[in-house]
Amino acid sequence: MEFIRLCILFCVLQRTHCSNTTVTFTTIDSHGSSLPNSSSLGASEITDAVKEASSQTAASLSNFSDPANTSPTQPTTTTSPTTTMTTSSNTTTLTLGSFLSMLINTFVSTATNSTTTANTTSPTTSKLPDSLLTMANKIPGGMGNSLLPLLMGGGSIDLETITRVLKSLVPQLPSILRGLTQSNTSGLTADERTCSEDVDTYLNDLVQGKMWALSMFDASGKPATSILEGATTFYGNFDECLDVISEVDQATGRQVKGDTCVVSILPPPQLLGMMGGGNGGGMLGAQPMTFNWHLCLPSSCGSRSVQGALQSRLSQVNLKVARVVCHAEIKSGPVSSDSAAVGAIVLTAILGCLVIVGSALDMSIRATKGRRDKVPVSPRIDAVRLTEICTTFNDSAETSVTNGNIDTNGLIWKPHLNFQNDGIDNPAGPKIQETNGAHFVYPNGGQQLRSADKQHDNKNKPKLAVWQRVLLCFSAVSNGEKILSVKRSPASITCLHGIRVLSIGWVILGHTYLYFIMSNAENPKAAMKLMQGFSFQIMINATLSVDSFFVLSGLLVTYLFLKETEKAGGLKVKHMILYYVHRFWRLTPTYAYLMFIYTFLLTYLADGPTWAGPYDKKNCEDYCWTSLVYINNVYKPDKQCMAWGWYLANDMQFYVIAPLALIPWALSSRRMGTTAGKVLKAVGVFVVLGYLICSVVTTASLTHKYNTDLFSNGALYFEKVYQKPWCRIGTFAIGMMLGYILHAMKQHEVKMSPFLQGVGWLLALVAAGACTLATYDANAEGRPGWGVEARTAHETLYRPVWGLVLAWVIFMCCKGKAGIVNWMLSWDWWQPLSRLTYGAYLIHLMFILTETSTARSLIYFTSGYIVYRFFGYVCMSYIFSFLLAILVEAPLLQLEKLVLS
Repeated sequence: MEFIRLCILFCVLQRTHCSNTTVTFTTIDSHGSSLPNSSSLGASEITDAVKEASSQTAASLSNFSDPANTSPTQPTTTTSPTTTMTTSSNTTTLTLGSFLSMLINTFVSTATNSTTTANTTSPTTSKLPDSLLTMANKIPGGMGNSLLPLLMGGGSIDLETITRVLKSLVPQLPSILRGLTQSNTSGLTADERTCSEDVDTYLNDLVQGKMWALSMFDASGKPATSILEGATTFYGNFDECLDVISEVDQATGRQVKGDTCVVSILPPPQLLGMMGGGNGGGMLGAQPMTFNWHLCLPSSCGSRSVQGALQSRLSQVNLKVARVVCHAEIKSGPVSSDSAAVGAIVLTAILGCLVIVGSALDMSIRATKGRRDKVPVSPRIDAVRLTEICTTFNDSAETSVTNGNIDTNGLIWKPHLNFQNDGIDNPAGPKIQETNGAHFVYPNGGQQLRSADKQHDNKNKPKLAVWQRVLLCFSAVSNGEKILSVKRSPASITCLHGIRVLSIGWVILGHTYLYFIMSNAENPKAAMKLMQGFSFQIMINATLSVDSFFVLSGLLVTYLFLKETEKAGGLKVKHMILYYVHRFWRLTPTYAYLMFIYTFLLTYLADGPTWAGPYDKKNCEDYCWTSLVYINNVYKPDKQCMAWGWYLANDMQFYVIAPLALIPWALSSRRMGTTAGKVLKAVGVFVVLGYLICSVVTTASLTHKYNTDLFSNGALYFEKVYQKPWCRIGTFAIGMMLGYILHAMKQHEVKMSPFLQGVGWLLALVAAGACTLATYDANAEGRPGWGVEARTAHETLYRPVWGLVLAWVIFMCCKGKAGIVNWMLSWDWWQPLSRLTYGAYLIHLMFILTETSTARSLIYFTSGYIVYRFFGYVCMSYIFSFLLAILVEAPLLQLEKLVLS
């Protein structure tokens, strides 16, 4: 058993070197003879080796056993079945832990080639004062000899030096932990006394090789590979640590339980300056570089005790413990003790019950209607059976209906529709007749029931109570049919569905790359090198996907507003009231529900070494109201809840001021050809141009002032430029102008020669390439990067240019001149995915942030792996978006229709 423990400890403490080294042991019995095995070393050889090693490392072993004991020792060794060499009270004790500490020191020095003796000097160290040399020699693990000369200005400092220092900390961990124990506990608090006793128990049992103590040490992180590649987080085994529990102490009746503490160590200032750390710059304001060490310690030791013990040792080499986070201190209690979390569960349960009851009622009504329809309600009703409907649309929009034979099973309609699509003049194909349930209704033309028969049907139609109509709004059956339907709505612009889905995919892929590079990559240095590639610039500029949504939003708000006012015979006050009410109702309930779940319930749905809930939970509790009134991007922008909600704030703000152009345009439609009408049109155009000019001027001014972009001092750029409505309204204005043009030209055919079409597509392709790939000039390896003028020009122009490219594509699709592009973007199955993009946008970052915040290990960054994760996030986002639509979004929209009707 002792042989097994010895092998476990040896491989645990230096797991990264076991694969390259062959070591054999022989367990020694009490008589000094070797036990039967195939070992290549005899008992005497091991004993001699241990004696020699112990004499060479007496100081290290003395520190391990008792840091305060510095008296010389003369060990007298004996062998025992536990491989422990006992001595008198005045000599050094060579225990199993001591032997393993020597092995670790040997392998560390072999792996790093950093073995340094007290008598070794160099041109650099010889220049140091004697007092510093003395202190350097006293620092354990060779850390002093490695770092002190560098910190005094000599030598060179790099990550390899820091790597040697961090690896030298591993064999010193038991000695460091001795700092948590106190020989005199009279002045300690109860918690500090418990911590001291538990650490002492842990170290003693570790020396004796007890399995629970071995597991605790095994669960601690150890500096391993890829430090030079930027892997500065040393994960332990979080779940193994939480499972650690000692034997019951017979004297106190207590047990030592494991807990993970994450120690963040700041490197020396010279290294921070060399690597650009400490200034909050970089991608999205990345934090200063730290080494994060995951240690498994007794749960009774809090972060303050751990930080004090470590700082006392690390301060000797100018390393600073920035913070310590212990899981036991930040983890949430049971969900039942959190009234807000219980409220989120209850709310979800109520909505779920409404969906279940509404679906059951809907299915019951459908079944009753089906049975009633199988029986003729009156002998006077003509049993018209339509087996085929062939609809052809020509310039006069005439409809022909062909009657078929009677279906003997009852009134079953079998429509077959042949469509011809001629662009925006008929953007959704032919106008499909309205439907009621699964049956076609023909309000004009076709075969209709006689008025007497219709009156008879209406009289016998079941009347639904208000409460039934409300419950039907929550029917998952009806709402699911609407969400998943691929029928084209009349006068819809079908290419928008494809653009919307591809844009949300671009958003998710960009966030997947960004957060994995910033958080859990084992090789962030390689990831940064990938960002210098030509093709990767498409991901660098993935923020253009948000501008695509702004273009679509501006287009739809303009096109639909003008269409509705024209159908109503002019602009009315109720149009403006419903304009704002509908938008607020469309976005806010779903947004608020998800924010409620995110803030109070998500904390209990995940766990990890530093997981205490969403990183912005405090912001959500204090400032969620700013998001729900859509001012979070201008008021307290550094306190946002669900920071990606900045887009919704911008979109709502643009929606609020859009009528400054929409109202003149709507009024001009009643004054066609008059001077007043032309003036109103011009007013609307000038307002939109004003939005665009405002965006260009403010973006140029602020970018030039701060000389920043999203990947250079990104936090400042995000706060001052990226999320501000006066900087982002440009593409929304382009969408508004496009919507007005499409509405004004809906009855006009665009005549354009093939040559002009080809030139237009070529220019659009070149412009799109410039928007997405031009940053290669700044990011490529060996390039000096852009100056303030070039950066300002790029940030000012590339978003409006992208908006113009997208406007060209949509315009050509609407006019039936986009060929295969329109065919791809108008694919029917884009429609259900398009309806779910709002929920997918809100949800996808919850998955990404939760996974990266609860990570148990590093991941090796490759593009293939990121794309693999991306498809997982897309699938999960859309699945939960569908559930969100069934639970909240669709029912509330149906309630709105019910109230307004």
